[in-house]
Order: sequence, then C-alpha cells, then structure tokens
Amino acid sequence: MSAVNNPFTSKKRWISSAAISMVFFAAYFVLRALPDAQCGFLLYEEIVNENGEVELCATNHAGFLDLTRLKYPIEATLETEEPLQSGRLSNVSLELKTKGGMTIAPHELAVTHTEKMHLMVIDPSLEDYHHLHPEPDGIDGRYRFDFEPKRAGDYTVFTEIVPVRSRRQAIAVSQMEVPGAPDELRFKRSTKSVVDGMHFELKGVPETLRTGRDYRLELYVKDGTGAPAELELVMGAKGHMVAFDAGRKGFAHMHPIDTIVAARTAGLSLGAEPDDSLDFMFNVPNPGWYRLFAQIQINGEAVFGRFDVKVEG
Repeated sequence: MSAVNNPFTSKKRWISSAAISMVFFAAYFVLRALPDAQCGFLLYEEIVNENGEVELCATNHAGFLDLTRLKYPIEATLETEEPLQSGRLSNVSLELKTKGGMTIAPHELAVTHTEKMHLMVIDPSLEDYHHLHPEPDGIDGRYRFDFEPKRAGDYTVFTEIVPVRSRRQAIAVSQMEVPGAPDELRFKRSTKSVVDGMHFELKGVPETLRTGRDYRLELYVKDGTGAPAELELVMGAKGHMVAFDAGRKGFAHMHPIDTIVAARTAGLSLGAEPDDSLDFMFNVPNPGWYRLFAQIQINGEAVFGRFDVKVEG
C-alpha cells in the first residue's frame, strides 16, 4: 500500500525546516557582529593599497595579543645554514605549515598592509627589534629573509599572516638562538627618544595606565631643526607601532587610525582636521611594563623610536 501524504504533517515539517533555517541565518549575522580577537572585527573591508593590491583584512586592532592564551593553527619553523652570530647578516629559511602538517603557499596568503607576511622579531632585553617581510622561496610553503641580530640570546619571532580562505589573522611563535649571554632587561618610563637625529615624542600617555582600557596615543616625529619630519610611506602608512610585554608573551601590532578602515573600527570621525601627529589606539590585558617601538621611514631607511610605559591592573 502506498503512503498517503498528510497535509498537516507536511506543514509541520515545512515550519520546522524554516525555523532551523532562521536559526542558522540569525546565528550567521550574530557571528558577523561579534568582535574577533584575531583580526579586529569581522567587517572585512576589501580596499586597494598603494601598490594596487586588494587587501582582505586591513583593520586596526588596538589590543595586545597574549599568545599564551590565544592559540592559532599554524607553525613557523626557522633554519639557517650556519649558527646565527651577533653583528653578522644571515639568510634564514622559514617553513610555514598548518598544525596538521599542510604547507601554506604564497598564493594562500592575503595582502595586509602591503605585505603577505609580517615578522616581529625581538631579543630578550627588548632592545633589538626587527620588522621583516619574508619572500617566497618557491610554492611549497618556504620563505626566506635576511636577519642581522645585534645582541645575544633567544630571539622571539612572531609570524603574522592572514590566510585568504579564513580572512582571519593567524600567528605563529618561534625562537632563533644567538649564542652568548643576553643583556639584562631594564625599563624606565619614557615618552621621548632620539634615534638617528629624529626626535620621537609620544603624547596622550597618562601617568597611570589601566588594563582593558583604550588609550589614544599621539606620535610626533621632528627632525634636528624641530620641524615635523617628512615621513615616507612604509607598509601603506606614515608610521607603525609595535608593543611587547616584559615576558614576550605576545605583542600589539598597531596602525595609524587615520585610514578609512581603521577610523570605522575605532569609531572616529573622518572629517577631523589633520595635524602633525600619528595616532594609535593602545589596549593591553595584563599589568606590567611594555616597550613600544614606533617605525617610520626617512630617505628609504627605517628608523625606530622607542618608549617604555607601565600598566596597572
């Protein structure tokens, strides 16, 4: 005997299917609205940078990424033909893989701030900071970069990428050993520094900073005459800033908030009158000392100002 369709049962099934669809539909938009620690916010703007490349995840995040709490599914393995030595330039090979062992090829990486990969490299004393961009060595997930350490000790390497598929920031933490005893880690509150004739000053830093709060830091750079320095574009902006904590648990990679995407993220007005400062948002989850490096470019050369601030709980 053939089954007879029951209109009432069919209607119930239709309602049930519709309800399930609505739940998933609502969940999708809820997830889209939630803040994403990996890459600022899930508002992925496709913008065209100065090189004519489309950037898939060009957001500004003020927050410090504590990588003892955040785990990402990628690994970066670093090798050199000879041991690293302080004061000697070496070529380093970087192999990028997923935790499952799959290589990550160059075409699988999105462009962020004009580059497909950003390396933040820092020594134990937080004195020798390098911001590097490895170049592909074929298509099998291998990349290369030149590195000249100035000090001894185990350098921490933070490899920052955005896979095209996920459009989410991913970070690998690695170590590079430079033989010798590391220098002592020392901090002293400072909001001014002079490097290579450039005068750096960081304003907007209160005497007491608190964890979990947004601070707008204003960076001023002047030349030896006291005039605002003629800053060249580096990674699509006139300056960048990176902060490290004393334990090198993680970092904050900050970009000026005067770009369209960053201004939307920070909720700032695009109609504000420009001044001589580069403004950055700063927010950290843990108390303690932090060293901030401001990177600018003058005559094609990178110059790094540095500052020390202490954050209370």
